[in-house]
Amino acid sequence: MKKIFYALLTSLLFLSLNAKAESIKAGKKITINENTSFEYNFVEHPKVGDVIMKVIVSDENERNVQVFAEYDMPSMRGHHASGKVEFKRNRAGDYVLPIHFAMPGDWEIVLTFEENNEELYQGKVELEI
Repeated sequence: MKKIFYALLTSLLFLSLNAKAESIKAGKKITINENTSFEYNFVEHPKVGDVIMKVIVSDENERNVQVFAEYDMPSMRGHHASGKVEFKRNRAGDYVLPIHFAMPGDWEIVLTFEENNEELYQGKVELEI
């Protein structure tokens, strides 16, 4: 019973997050505000298994921005939900995160950018594996 409750709660939370996220495309510069922008890409073509997602943030004020991802399959909400996972910075200063695509199908990744625990931007990546 607890598992069903938590699966439903996770699904509802993920649906509410997706409602406010705009759809974004790989390799395109996306503006967060007048001083901050980002672009994302995958290190290799997304496939079943682990694939590294890389986000490059450009910020004129050099603020400490945190980047998070939540990913799941829309057709199976909650079954493959990652929860909120923080990107780590590599030596080049880029944000990287291994994304685990458990099976082929449609996937959504919600990227959230925060500063001092306040949301700056949220965008949704939609892709088919």
